[in-house]
Amino acid sequence: MKRLCWIAAVLLCLASASANARPLRLEAAGGQAPAWSELSARQRLDLAVLARRWDRMPSARRSAILQRYERWQRLPDSERETLREGARNFGRLSPEQREKMRASLRTVRKLPPGEQRQLRQRWRSLTPRQRLDWLNRGGPGVAAPP
Repeated sequence: MKRLCWIAAVLLCLASASANARPLRLEAAGGQAPAWSELSARQRLDLAVLARRWDRMPSARRSAILQRYERWQRLPDSERETLREGARNFGRLSPEQREKMRASLRTVRKLPPGEQRQLRQRWRSLTPRQRLDWLNRGGPGVAAPP
């Protein structure tokens, strides 16, 4: 119960962060995202799992990855660890719980930043039992709060 509530809180924070993210300035000529060989050594090391397919990805996809990468680099270590733990917890959810979380996140991401803040404030004011009840009914953005 506590884990599911915690994951929902992390996802609400991520939705807010993605809505407020600044666009990446593309450095390669022509407004295209850089090729693999144009990434810094640090970027290539950190993004190594994408090496084989990087240059085949559409420029928009590479740009989006670099935006998230740069945002990640700016996070304090404590916040990175919180997000890692949320990702581990998400991986432990059942497929049904994961889909509920995804649906809630998709809906929250479409809300204006002010409404996202209100949802986060409401979430923080709830007891763990109330949070679980909300999640079982669909979660923030999908079901009405308790």
